[in-house]
This record gives sequence, C-alpha cells and structure tokens, in this order.
Amino acid sequence: MLRFVPELALKKPPVIVMCGVDGRARTETIERLLERGGNRWAVISNEVDGPEFAAAAVERVAGQMVPHAIGCLCCITRSGLVSSLRRLYARRTQGEVDFDQVLVETLPDADPAPVMQTLLNNALVTEYFRLDSVVAVLPGRGTGALVGAHHGGKQLALADRIVLDPEVLDAPESHARLQRLNPFAGRVLSDQPILAHTLLGAGLETRLLDHDLGNWLASPHYRDSDRLDSGLHGFAIEFAHALDWDALHGWLNAGTQTNGDVMYRTKGAVRIEGMDGPVILNGVQHVFQPPQRMPGVTVDRSRMLFITADLDRAAIETSLRDDLPQFLRLSRERAERAARAAADPSIPI
Repeated sequence: MLRFVPELALKKPPVIVMCGVDGRARTETIERLLERGGNRWAVISNEVDGPEFAAAAVERVAGQMVPHAIGCLCCITRSGLVSSLRRLYARRTQGEVDFDQVLVETLPDADPAPVMQTLLNNALVTEYFRLDSVVAVLPGRGTGALVGAHHGGKQLALADRIVLDPEVLDAPESHARLQRLNPFAGRVLSDQPILAHTLLGAGLETRLLDHDLGNWLASPHYRDSDRLDSGLHGFAIEFAHALDWDALHGWLNAGTQTNGDVMYRTKGAVRIEGMDGPVILNGVQHVFQPPQRMPGVTVDRSRMLFITADLDRAAIETSLRDDLPQFLRLSRERAERAARAAADPSIPI
C-alpha cells in the first residue's frame, strides 16, 4: 500500500516514548513535564508500583510491553500496551478522560524497539495514535550510567530527543561519547523548563507538514559516519538514480529476515521508477510502517539511513551492489511473465 495523508495523521494524538537507564531521572523528567500545565496528558507506565502522575489518565502495564504477534488479528494476543492505548482512546471518546498526547514510560533498561514497532505498524493502535518522539533521559552520571546496561546505548542511538544533566556537557569524554552515539537528536537540559514542545515534533507526520523531511531523515549527520559507540553503527547511503520498487522491497524483506534483529532503525526517502514523488520508509528492526508515497514532493536523490549493531556500512553497500541487481532481475522476469499472460491467458504465470 502506497499512500500518505499527513493531515489526517495529525488528528491522531501523538505518543512520546520515554526511556532511560536511570529510573529516578526518567520519572523526575516526566513529573517536571506534567507539572508545567497547559497540556493534557495520558501516561502509560511500565512501572507498576511507580509514583502517581498528575495527568488526566494513568495506565499501568505489568511486564515488558511487547509488539503484536504476526498473524491474523483474531489470533493476536493483545499486549498490555495495545490494550492500554485502546482503553484510553475509548475512555476519551466516551468523555471519561481528556488528553491531547500520550507518554509511554518504559522500564529503566528496556528495549524501546517493541513499543516503537507497535506504534508504527499495529492496526489496532495506528488507527488512533501516531508515534512522535523517542526521548532518552541521561542522568548526571552521563554515559557512565550505560555501564552494565543492556539497552542503554540503543536507547540513546534511537532517540529523537535526549534530556541530559548539564554535568554531561562539562564532561568532555561523556559529551563526546554521546555525540558519537547520536549526532542528531535534539538536546534538552534537565535543569531547564521541560515543556511539551521541547519533546514533541520529531515524528514523521509533523516533519512532513513542516516541509522538514530532511530533518526527520537526518542523513547529513550520518553521511560520513559509520561506527558510533557500544558496537553500534550509523550511516547514510545515497543513490543518484531512481530504484525499482519491487526490487527494493524484495531486498529489504530479505535483509530484515536475515538481519532484522540488528537493523535497529531504517529510514528512507527513495525515488522510485514511474512514481511521482519519493516513497518514505520508516522501520524499526524487522517491522516497517506501511510505505508512504509523497506525490508532488521533489527529492534530488534517494537517501537511506541505517542504525545497526554489528552490521557496518561496507556490508550494506556490498549487499546493495551485489544483491539488489538480483532482485531487479527477478522483478523484471515477473513483469515479463505477467505481460505475456495478459496477452495470452493460456500462458501460465
């Protein structure tokens, strides 16, 4: 499906995913955000015994928040996150609660990918909500807080916004490591007023309505980079020529089946042969938002951004050089068989 209607998407409440390896620093950030007033929030917290937040509605989810299973909807066991989001929407529709945006608080060392996947491509959720920003909270201990954390580096690398203690800026080593992990995310100092507008606005739909596709894609920040830190890689690849959609789709499918566990983030604005405007790719590991077509938008070349673990630029470039032509050959063979079958229905496809 190739479609894109950002105006309709903006009518859905945006969702912030708040993560961080230090539970206290993360909770304090949430409390400061909510107490500022002027915005109506709903909070879904993975901290079952956590503090009460001064929000319009609070839902608590026991256990890790995981994405839906792969299969037909009747076979899907809804995760606590999906059930909480749907329950909030129903209560909002019935006038029981009122909120403009949702904040999802993860466990301290949780992987943010499952929550992002649910918000990108779970039809039970995306009909009513949209992923906006992933926010990582970095405490006063700076990047030293990542020592012993399983997902701390991944949280920072995937973040659109980073709330950090001013001490981090005064520690050259921590600041340099943070810059390597994520050269793009907006920085918000924890000793400054933390308002909604400082954390919201990084989502794809908002960026596109602001004619800011480049800042969402962030490819200039990763054009010359590869190794980030903590075993992570971040790099952008560009193509001067338009690509065949079936070939690219096949290549991405094969890549995520083989390496989906280490393809932490994939973004793209890709020129496709025979299409007006680029196709937008937005993926987290093996789960992608349905590709979005942007008719009337002009891009001078295709750009793709990858944030990976143990999968470097050379591996992706080699695969594009060697494997993508094979998928193009298969695509053209399928097209030729379909054309012959259309001309003579007696010929099997």
